[in-house]
Amino acid sequence: MKILKLLARMFFVGAVAAAFLGVPFCWLALKPQRLLWALPLTFLLGRFFCEAMCPLGVLQGFVNWALHPKTHVRRVCTRLPETKAQRIVRWSVAALVAGGLAAGVGAASLVLPMSVFGKAVALWWPGIALFALVMALAAFGQGRIWCNWVCPYGTLFSLASRFSLLKHRVGAGCGNCRRCFGSGGGEAVPAPADSVTRRETLKGVAALAVAEKLTDGGLAEVSLPGEPAGRRPVLPPGAGDAASFARRCVGCQLCVANCPGGCLRPSTGLKDFGQPKMDFRRGYCLLDCVKCSEVCPEGAIRFLQREQRPHVHMGHAVWRRDLCVRTTTGDACTACVRKCPVRAIRLVQGFPTVDRGRCVGCGACEHVCPARPMPAIYVKGFEMQRVVNPISEGDLLAEMRARLSAGAAVVVARNGVIVAEESGRGLEPLLKLFEAGRLRRAIVMDRVVGRAAAAICIRGGARKVCTDLAGKGAAELLRRNGVPLVAAQTVEQILNRERTGGCPMEQAVAGLEDPEKMVEAIRKAKRR
Repeated sequence: MKILKLLARMFFVGAVAAAFLGVPFCWLALKPQRLLWALPLTFLLGRFFCEAMCPLGVLQGFVNWALHPKTHVRRVCTRLPETKAQRIVRWSVAALVAGGLAAGVGAASLVLPMSVFGKAVALWWPGIALFALVMALAAFGQGRIWCNWVCPYGTLFSLASRFSLLKHRVGAGCGNCRRCFGSGGGEAVPAPADSVTRRETLKGVAALAVAEKLTDGGLAEVSLPGEPAGRRPVLPPGAGDAASFARRCVGCQLCVANCPGGCLRPSTGLKDFGQPKMDFRRGYCLLDCVKCSEVCPEGAIRFLQREQRPHVHMGHAVWRRDLCVRTTTGDACTACVRKCPVRAIRLVQGFPTVDRGRCVGCGACEHVCPARPMPAIYVKGFEMQRVVNPISEGDLLAEMRARLSAGAAVVVARNGVIVAEESGRGLEPLLKLFEAGRLRRAIVMDRVVGRAAAAICIRGGARKVCTDLAGKGAAELLRRNGVPLVAAQTVEQILNRERTGGCPMEQAVAGLEDPEKMVEAIRKAKRR
């Protein structure tokens, strides 16, 4: 019995530590809400989960012991007779929850124990109200009424415990045996009326921090922007696909309470009530943070290594020209460009352009956007999150050559990922990518590279140029400007399509050595 009490305290401290201090709940408590862990113990030890592993159940037991010390039954109340009304209530609740979760209704998880406990310790008012009801039932009822009448897990474990090897048994002599009852013991000592708890202190500090953030110089209130209507929500990194996340998340609020970026907020919609969503008005997702996956007790947010985190794409940014202050007021704002941690936003012809292949959906751009009443740039979440890991350069070049064989004229890759490709004839595809700002710090693979194409790659900021056929003049121009060239074959001159003479674009840049002037000459030649 002492071992059982020790385990109960350990798991309870683990749950509280996850909520208050961000201690990874998965290591300290082995994610006890996962049925994979709890059911085998139930078949061996009975309702071990309810007695020792469920923080809500342990807390109810403590409240019942504190207020009813002389009538307290030490073990969980599965030994008491089950009434017909109790069976009807508990199985009706279990059926409704199972049906709701199967249909993807997040509100169905409200009665799960970790959901009730987590919402309360995260100080979310709906969770506090439900938690208060549970504690009131424990205080004024007889035993753990919530566990034995309402909790779907309690229903499942009660059924499984009937077949356990070491379950509590009620015999003929149990009527007068007092071994299950406590030895009495005193009244709980109330805390001083003027004492301040650690939680209250932390909340006071947090309130001051929020007040500081939402004021300008301590006087003028800074308004928050509205939220774009109809956009797909952005889920925490590691949530995977939205449908699976909605079924597994119980809305315990531990990820919300421990989010260093302050961007997670509980949803208020009926279908996903209490489940975390990104709110970039108050923060954004940090690329070196995996706290939400560490503290998630249900495995709804898949655990990520820190080196994986920057490659998780949660969504992509959408920029609206009509709302941008560059259009509405003419201000030369560069907030989104400067804040983007993956350099997915660049100014092209004076306006922001989003590289969707590079954007990870962290929300930094939306967080700093000064446009009001709606942000000019916002993040649209993916239905299925993806992990885009960089590949080796050899494999990347092989994939780029395969794209050329499939019909592309130019293929561009950056950070180990193919980010753009264009089809067409001549220099048009390369010019189009150059104008869109897609060549910067990228590997560019073109079918043929002459001096004209080399000048465009240099001006676009390409990191490397690869081709099947390159002119000697192009190789020399790239070498002088510090851009490596990988060419399968090098020739003296790039010919026109009829092979009757030199390429017209090569003739347009003849005698020029400055890449900027060469690009201007190419543009003039194209306009003729």
